[in-house]
Amino acid sequence: MQFRYKIINQEMRVTEGVLEAVDLESARRQVLENRWQIISLEKASSLSSLLATGFKSKVKYESIAAFCTQMAMMIRSGANLVRGLDILQTQMEDRRLKEVVESIHRSVSRGSSLSAAMRECHGALPELLINLVSVGEESGSLDSVLTSMAEYYDRENFIRKKITSAAIYPVVLTVVLIGLVIFFMNFILPEITDLMKGNGQKLPAATQMVVDSSAFLMSNGIFLLFGIAAFVIILYRVFKIPKYRYYLHAFLLHIPLLGRNMRDVITARFSRTLALFLHSSIPIVQILNSLEGIVGNEVPRLAVVRSKDLIIRGETMALAFGKEPFFDPLVIQMMSIGEETGRLEELMVEVANHYDKRVEIGITRLVALVEPIFTIIIGVFAGGLIIAIALPIFNMASGVK
Repeated sequence: MQFRYKIINQEMRVTEGVLEAVDLESARRQVLENRWQIISLEKASSLSSLLATGFKSKVKYESIAAFCTQMAMMIRSGANLVRGLDILQTQMEDRRLKEVVESIHRSVSRGSSLSAAMRECHGALPELLINLVSVGEESGSLDSVLTSMAEYYDRENFIRKKITSAAIYPVVLTVVLIGLVIFFMNFILPEITDLMKGNGQKLPAATQMVVDSSAFLMSNGIFLLFGIAAFVIILYRVFKIPKYRYYLHAFLLHIPLLGRNMRDVITARFSRTLALFLHSSIPIVQILNSLEGIVGNEVPRLAVVRSKDLIIRGETMALAFGKEPFFDPLVIQMMSIGEETGRLEELMVEVANHYDKRVEIGITRLVALVEPIFTIIIGVFAGGLIIAIALPIFNMASGVK
């Protein structure tokens, strides 16, 4: 059951939120245990509960890395979890992470473990982080696990930012192109066409085509918009089905340059996550179960599933993964050497670093290729519009002569 509260916290600030409790009295006790002054406390309605929990975003990887780093420092310094979380609450700049840390602090204060408290945050934190924190608590190496996770999410954040920066240029050019088309069709073209029709002149074919297109969009634009939206929703639902999602992911992996970059990103993530799990001494079957949901693509996910079945039957990891065409020979060779020498964790880290460098180079090449392509596309559209506008002007000029 959820209860909406409005309180004055220990920093004398008014704060609102939602908490889970069995009944109103339990909710009141939770608030008082945190030494908060209650302004209001009432049962949340289903609608407000949805708004409170359904639209909260996940914590950014950059903030997760900072959280893991600072928690590891607190644990190494000898501070207990409650004290460490209390200090972190005053240092967090990310508002969403601060809410999560406050929730974790409340749960840990009531006696929950760190991993259990993190799991109560309703998907705000990645499942991978929660699982490894749980392993760290059981093995007594929580600070080491948190340090490794900080490095992992730092790297994931770096790759995401690289990909985002690569997408900025095409998005900006697309917006410019749309603005250019709207400006020409709504302000310049109508003036010219009215002028020519007033003089009794016929519009050139190119100009007439642009005018007809503009008229179609003006009269049917709303239906076209709804049609596109419906098509996107249908595609989204279709690609939720594993069979069709596999076809989509396989197609994306075969696109020149983009597919190679996607493979490198997945391979780097696979290798680094495998090294993290090996470092935490997790059983191999549990490792492979977790890897299924981490690779982020249906093609390698099914490869991991098939490899897991072979490993359970007694195959080595190198032989099992070697039968999957998705994985490069380099990964398989390093895996084989690592199993033979007992240095699999170390070699998987090296493989991840190698593919990280390939990702950086690949994204740089992709950006270098995308920029001129989009420049040409905008040039073609803009040039076509300019010609469509210039032709009537030339015709009028020649008619005057």
